[in-house]
Amino acid sequence: MATHILCVCGSSSKDSRTRKLLEIAAVGARAAGAETASLDLREVVLPLMDPDSEEQKSVPAVKRVLETAAWAEGFLIATPEYHGNQSGALKNWFDFLYPELAGKVAGVISSTGGGGGEMSIVSVKNSFNWCHGFTLPFHVAARGADWEGETLKNDAIGEKLRQTLGATIDP
Repeated sequence: MATHILCVCGSSSKDSRTRKLLEIAAVGARAAGAETASLDLREVVLPLMDPDSEEQKSVPAVKRVLETAAWAEGFLIATPEYHGNQSGALKNWFDFLYPELAGKVAGVISSTGGGGGEMSIVSVKNSFNWCHGFTLPFHVAARGADWEGETLKNDAIGEKLRQTLGATIDP
């Protein structure tokens, strides 16, 4: 039976390089035998999490987030780096989850304009780990210099993306 991997895109940008990186990693996960599903936080717009609201659990976007995270056995999580952090959309996604992430594994991907992506990667790993999930010790970040227009030109990053979660899927 195939491992279920949820690919979560934390970018709200229409022409997101983060989304492109996640798509490359998803190809690698499928090549390793995984069944993938996508959750794009540009399309699935969540309300700000209100811990006192019982009504939020019936909001279609919240239901989708809870159901897809529960379905997943592992995650590929991609975020742009905004001011040294993960995107607000992705942080809000984490706020709705806890038991759905506990005991599961995630690979982390970042897209950044000029820095190395370390801060957003650490932020995502911290959020996932605080939900008692496990993040892979390796991760991938692509800088603006790694692109030519909308095409990823750094072959080493492309290869690392394809391998990000494959090693944990292949028995």
